[in-house]
Amino acid sequence: MTPATYNDYVAAFNRRDYDAICSFFAPEVALHSLGHTIRRPDGIRAFYRFFHQYVVENITVTAAVGDDRHLFAEGVMRLTGLQDLTQEVLSAQGFPRFTPVPKGLSVEIPLFLHYDLKDGLVTEIRCAGYLPPAP
Repeated sequence: MTPATYNDYVAAFNRRDYDAICSFFAPEVALHSLGHTIRRPDGIRAFYRFFHQYVVENITVTAAVGDDRHLFAEGVMRLTGLQDLTQEVLSAQGFPRFTPVPKGLSVEIPLFLHYDLKDGLVTEIRCAGYLPPAP
C-alpha cells in the first residue's frame, strides 16, 4: 500500500468490500483499536461483519503520507447506528471498551491511523480517535 493506493483501500472499506480490504493485509496483520487487538484478515473480516450489522461506518481521509514501511492517515470516521449497539452486545462479542451506538445516532470522530507495511502489505494498524462527550 502507498498513499496513492490508500484511496483504493478506503473506498473498499466504505463500500464494505471485505475481500478487497483483506487483500491489502499480510497474513499476520493485527488491528489495534481502543485497547483491543484483532488478528489476521479473517478476524478483521469477522469483526467488521459483526460491527457493520449495527453501524454504518464511513471514513473520509483528509491526509495520508508514507513510504514503503509506514503509512500515516488522518481523517473523519462517521458512524450511524442502524440498530442499537449496546454495551451488552459489545461485551458479548469481546469488545467491552468500544462505545455503544444507539440506532439513529450519527457521530463524526476525528481519526488517526498508523499502518506498518512489509512487502506492500499491511502488517499492523493502530487506530486512535477522539471520542466526543456523550449526548
